[in-house]
Amino acid sequence: MDIFTHSVFGALLYILFLKKVTFDFFPIAILFSFLPDLDIFLAPLKRIFKSNYLEHRGGSHSYIIGIILSAILSIFFSVFGNKSFLISWLIGSTFYGLHVSMDLLTTTKIPYLYPLSKKEYSFYVEKAGSSFTFINSLVFLVILLVMYHSSVGLSLFMNVINVYTYFFLFYYLYRISSKIWISFHLKDHQKYFPGVLPFYFTIFDKQITDEGLSLCIEKKSHFLSSKVIYKNKSVLESEEMEFYKKAIELCNKHYYFAKWTVLPIFFRENGLFSVRFFFLETMVHGRTHYIQYNFDTFTQQIVNYKQGYGHIQN
Repeated sequence: MDIFTHSVFGALLYILFLKKVTFDFFPIAILFSFLPDLDIFLAPLKRIFKSNYLEHRGGSHSYIIGIILSAILSIFFSVFGNKSFLISWLIGSTFYGLHVSMDLLTTTKIPYLYPLSKKEYSFYVEKAGSSFTFINSLVFLVILLVMYHSSVGLSLFMNVINVYTYFFLFYYLYRISSKIWISFHLKDHQKYFPGVLPFYFTIFDKQITDEGLSLCIEKKSHFLSSKVIYKNKSVLESEEMEFYKKAIELCNKHYYFAKWTVLPIFFRENGLFSVRFFFLETMVHGRTHYIQYNFDTFTQQIVNYKQGYGHIQN
């Protein structure tokens, strides 16, 4: 999720549950609400330490790291900010954990127990970097700024905050309930993907046989009729199936690509057999990122690969 939504949701929950206790630790709660996303500044260190966990949504997105990091920063707050170490640590760990929990709801896997475990997981409830929550968070901030400079009454100010708090809580509850309900009705070869808007979703159907692959992407809604985005059955020879398996191995060597679900499309031209993987987690309106591997059918070796963005089609 985006940094605005993490900050806004963290602030709203603090006001909902802790405003009657104290506002002294409100800035600390907001800081830890978006702190994990500052891992984008760790990217240069990856070149030195050669670790994928220095990537964005890597090792920083872990409950364990949150507990450790909040303890270290709480020492700073207690020494230089005259704050209680224990309360700072509890609030820091809680709101850092809130960030990790919200990102667990998205379609990008995170190592939530790193370094105790390198297993990565996601619940596929919300699109990562959802434009819907991003826009709502910005609108909320703009409304608060306008109200603040208009000198409206405190009662109206707090009512707007309460409305947005329950809006976000209801929104995520609806997303979670929808995903659980639909998952109960899926077959083993089907996978659920959340849409940009909460009442849309996508079902990916992938069946592998001895002859090839049968693939289908269907956009669905709780209220409207469904629409097939892509449907195809690819018949592969034994040699081509080996190329497909090699392409999967190459794709899984990329830290981010290995997290995502791929839709393979095959091309045959001038002695080349190409496997293009479209990544379904980043798909919007039938367009998404892809990576393509080109194999020489004579030497059976990879020639090159390319990355791009485009519409899912043969």
